[in-house]
Amino acid sequence: MGFFDRLLGRRPDAESADAPAPSALEPAADPEATARRITEVEQSLAADGADQAAIREELGGLREQSGDPLGAIAAYEASLAERPRYGESYNRLMDLYNTQRSQAAAAGDSAAINQWMSKIDELLATSKRIMRENY
Repeated sequence: MGFFDRLLGRRPDAESADAPAPSALEPAADPEATARRITEVEQSLAADGADQAAIREELGGLREQSGDPLGAIAAYEASLAERPRYGESYNRLMDLYNTQRSQAAAAGDSAAINQWMSKIDELLATSKRIMRENY
């Protein structure tokens, strides 16, 4: 799925084999194991010398698997703040923001729509910053 498709909230057809779905979207096979892993990952955040961005990215994926999209968003945002770059955190945030925006639109909640559109705008600004820093 392309950048603008994610921005506009378009999803590929079910039959489309363009790309496999990210593993973060798959529900946890064992919710208890996922909960234990979340605890382990949260504890590892306190370790000196730990790759905070990678740990927060993993935490975002685990929270997403456990059905906590707002927790996943917080973890992915923290990962991106720690290390601004394209990757899993950036891509998952765009998808999660669009999902939240779509849900707000379905509920007719204009304040929430504006909130999520602002988040998308911030993410696009981060994208521009990343591009400028790399070139």
